[in-house]
Amino acid sequence: MTPINKRHTILIVDDDAAQVSLVEQILEQDVQFKIITATSGEEALRLAEMYAPSVILSDYYMPGVDGFQLCKRIKEHPLLRDAMFILLTSASSVQDKVKGLESGADEFISKPVHPDELFARVRAGVRIVQLQDEVKFEKAKLADANTMLQSSYNGMLDLLAVLVGLHVPDAAKHSEKAIQIVEWLGKKLELSAEEIQLICSAAALHEIGKISLSENIVSKDNEKFESNERSHYPIAGERLLAKVPKLQDVAVIIRHQLENFDGSGFPDRLVGAEIPLGARLLRAVNFLEHLEVNISERDKVIEALHKVRGIALDPVIVQLLEEYVNVVGTKDWMSDKRAIAVTDMIPGMVLAADLSTGSGTKLLPKDTMMTQFHINKILAHHQYDPIIGSIFVRSK
Repeated sequence: MTPINKRHTILIVDDDAAQVSLVEQILEQDVQFKIITATSGEEALRLAEMYAPSVILSDYYMPGVDGFQLCKRIKEHPLLRDAMFILLTSASSVQDKVKGLESGADEFISKPVHPDELFARVRAGVRIVQLQDEVKFEKAKLADANTMLQSSYNGMLDLLAVLVGLHVPDAAKHSEKAIQIVEWLGKKLELSAEEIQLICSAAALHEIGKISLSENIVSKDNEKFESNERSHYPIAGERLLAKVPKLQDVAVIIRHQLENFDGSGFPDRLVGAEIPLGARLLRAVNFLEHLEVNISERDKVIEALHKVRGIALDPVIVQLLEEYVNVVGTKDWMSDKRAIAVTDMIPGMVLAADLSTGSGTKLLPKDTMMTQFHINKILAHHQYDPIIGSIFVRSK
């Protein structure tokens, strides 16, 4: 039900009963208005909470809670702050008007009140409140629609994931792990929530193209695929998803998930930054999925990562994956260590892991006790070849 065309309550507040009666008589000629009155700020607050007026007309000077204080309380009230607050005053000084505006007043009307001006200002206030109500109503409808869309989107992803699981061995396990990895990497790269959600969606469906392959091919390890087989399933995945408008960006990531950083990958031999970031992250997921060692075997995994740094994988992502293997994949690795930012380094700290830049340049080896000279050198290098992720030091 829309909020438009409702009857609007007008609250008149003045300690002068004659002034209240005069304003009431002027406004009650409009049947659109329901008039309520109060002769003190305290009574006005109580009535405002009961009737939620659209417009409040208040005298400037009143004993107890005056017009300034009443306005401030109304504007701080979570249920009343959208009411239009008009101050009635005989004061003409700039300071008084500034004080009123600072308290949250929306309008001023000078005393003695002119009926035409009063009608015009109140009606304008009512129109503003009505427009605000309509905007709130439309925002609520949009929020509901977005919730339904997101629910439909998530349901579609779940359905597609089930279809992949029916054809691809361990697809659910691979999907869950892939989402965990790319979400962790996305946060480390300080991507937006929308960007992370997009890449997680691609991670959830990264094997969808395999449903177009025969069972004997699907059972192979990716590294044992023939070139045409390897290039086929990302393209097949892209074609399946690109037909759904909301999944077209996901489809692009799926297509390029086997591109290598040096341009030797599939299917388009893109190089470096030509490869979408989401696809570079998925390439890392694919690499970890098909290692012959478990991720908990950190030394072997890190050695394998170093071998493909700058070849199959983006060097920046390799550095972050090392951190992932240490912090997430290796039990108790952090027990005697702590992670710090590059700006938190101080002399006397002992490195608990090699310190490298995003490009793979090794700055300091593990177990180095940092001096001010080391720190200055690291900070200078960080300006043009940033250290990605955390620096690990020994706990004292």
